[in-house]
This record gives sequence, structure tokens and C-alpha cells, in this order.
Amino acid sequence: MRILFLPLGWVLAHTARCIEIAKVLRQRGHEVVFAGDDPRHPASRLSLVEQAGFRLVYAREPDLPYAWERYKQHGWRAAAWDLAHLRQWAPLGKIIEGQLAVIERERPDLVVGDASVSASTAAYIAGVPVAGIMNAYAARLLTPRSPLYLAARGFDRISLSRFRRRVFHRHGVPEIDALALLHAMPMLSPDLPGLYPMPARFRDYHMVGPIFPDHPAPLPDWYDELDDGTPNVYITMGSTGMFETFLKAVYPRLSTLPYRFIVTTGGQVSQDVIDAAPANFRLTDYAPGSALLAHCRAMIFHGGNGTFYQALAAGVPMLALPSHYEQRLSAQIAVRHGVGLRMKARRFSVDRLVTSLTRLVEEPRFADAAARLAPQVRDTDGAANAADILERIAREGRPAGICKPVSAASRLVNGERATRL
Repeated sequence: MRILFLPLGWVLAHTARCIEIAKVLRQRGHEVVFAGDDPRHPASRLSLVEQAGFRLVYAREPDLPYAWERYKQHGWRAAAWDLAHLRQWAPLGKIIEGQLAVIERERPDLVVGDASVSASTAAYIAGVPVAGIMNAYAARLLTPRSPLYLAARGFDRISLSRFRRRVFHRHGVPEIDALALLHAMPMLSPDLPGLYPMPARFRDYHMVGPIFPDHPAPLPDWYDELDDGTPNVYITMGSTGMFETFLKAVYPRLSTLPYRFIVTTGGQVSQDVIDAAPANFRLTDYAPGSALLAHCRAMIFHGGNGTFYQALAAGVPMLALPSHYEQRLSAQIAVRHGVGLRMKARRFSVDRLVTSLTRLVEEPRFADAAARLAPQVRDTDGAANAADILERIAREGRPAGICKPVSAASRLVNGERATRL
């Protein structure tokens, strides 16, 4: 079978977990293709797809680096403006058309979208089975009990639906409600079963287990220092943190602590800031996070889901500094289960950060709570479980909106689409 992945290629976690699932599918004899924006863009993570040996074809994505940079500079006012002016950075109609063109050219048995608001629509128009990847805390926001659900539905009806409607009419297919399509399609959650409540409304929802791959980077030159008895603290902000500002703010105070701070910058920090690092800091662009965490007493991070599970697998407590809503939800889970603390990224206090970090290192209850969850995280093979479900979906051949299973040959024959409900 041929499976097409459409990840959010600007974000490391969304790209990396798709790659891990794709590796399992490739080992089982399936052909896997990825589609996304230009991997040569400095903010893109899609070069990892090519490094892993998968074919990558072009499909336009929202210009997330543009929107994120404006948010970092101007806060929520810029974000609200950009949501009202999607044409400048996320022209949904053009994005759907680009993904649809890829689907019709590649003729996959299954489309898998990760953090993509357009993949399900493109697959629906093409009459191809579709599955999604979405963390449980995010899925709960798209259920009727969540206040954000009403906001999302309103925004969709006021703004997004008009773009989709034009595409539906252009291709002669019945319109379908975006949230109804989302709730009906198979959804994979790369989360530990039992850690989050199951979201309501989703009809085919699966918590497959954590997927937290390491970056394919060598160990840093200073790795052997980590066993000298000095308590190590890992600092990472993934691919979405406001890292340079953070480091400049904490350098003076953290330089006085009896800890060694090991930092993976993700290429987000200038050479001037790297050169200004205190003597108890060790920095590198990328490194295998799991190897570093095996030598750490605590972690400071952005609240990212993959990093959260990396720390849990190592039994390391964490301090989260989330900078957007999804990261805050992940941080709440860490606090709720006693494995970490959190504070706001945009207005954090260095003194409070030091106090929280000292608690994580010195109070055994945080490490004990993380250690209790560690075996479950390590023993759950989320990528293999996800591959099992994707194979089943592809074999069934039942996209959302199709009245009965159809073969790959009958879905797209000379441009004619399958019969719909």
C-alpha cells in the first residue's frame, strides 16, 4: 500500500512522530510518501524526512514562521489580526488545492494529516481514506464541552468555511462540515493511555502511546562530563520557544547555582548568546535528548508533548514554560500528575524559576512521580500501534463521506470520483 503523510513541517514534534510511524510502515513493506513545504527554508523540519530516506513532494503549507514571529514580537493582538487575514500567510483554498493535486498525482491508499486543517478536506474531495494525528489535550478542545469548541465552530463558519466552499463547488462535491468530518475520521493520539481522559464526540479515537523520537544528531563533545557528579539540568525549547530571550534573562542567576545546564538550542540562538554562556553551561544545536536526560536531575522546557514524554521515560521531573495554549495544556498534565511545575513563558520571574527548579532537584516527590510513569512510557510502542491502525484503515478503504468501501483503483479513475453519501 502507498501512504501519504501531510505533517505540519514547521514543527519538529509533528514532523518527527510522522517519520517514526512511517519507518514502521516502510519496514512492513509499504510505500510512504511525504508532502510539505520547501525543506530548504531555515525554519522547516522536513529535511529530516529526506534524511530518513523518504520521498518528499511539494505541497504548500501555512506560513507558520511568519505568524509565529509576529506573535513573538507583538503578542496576541498580532495573532488575532493574522487569524482575520489568513490570505497573507495561510490561504486555505490554495493549500487544499495543492494537497489535492498531490493526492491525485500520488494516488495513495491512505492520507495521514498531522496538525493539518486541510488534509481531511483534500482527502474527502479526492475520495481517499484519511486519518489524523492529534494529542488528547488538543482533541478535548474540539468537543462541545470545551469553550474553545464554540469559538472554533464560529471561526470556521465565519472565515474558513467560505474557502472550503469554493473548493467544494469547483470540484463538484457536496459540502461537509469541517468539525463533523474531523470527529468522524479515525484519529490517533500519541499519548499514554490513562494519562488523559478520552475526548468525547470522536467516533474512532485511539490512544496509541507516546512517540518521542530522538534527533538524529551525534553526542556533543562534552557528553562525557555529565557523569562527574555535578547535578545536570536539561534546557530545551523545541522548535517553538522564545529561546534567545530566555537565555539572556537567566544566564546571570543560573550561573550562581551548583548545577550544570545542558542546552540544545535547535538552531534558535545566535552565536553571540552562545559565546556569552556562563561556565556552568554546555550548549549544542542538536543532540539525542534521551541520552542527555539519562544523566539529568531536572528539565526546563517549553511544554512540548514529545519532550514531555522523553523526560517521563527517563524519570526526570520538569519545569514547563509554555508560550501558547497547546503547550499550556501539556504543562497542566505534568502538574496534575505531580511530575513537574509550570510558569508563564512571556512574563516569567527568574527568581521564581530558580525556586521552582531547586524544588524539582531537591524534593524527591517529583522524581518519584516521574519514575512511577517511566516504565509505562518506555514499554508502549506508539509508532507500531499507530501503524497497526493505519494499515487497518487503508485496508477497509472507507473515507469519511463515502457510502461503502471502495478499491484504490475505483477511487480515482480518469479524474472521476467515488460516489458519496
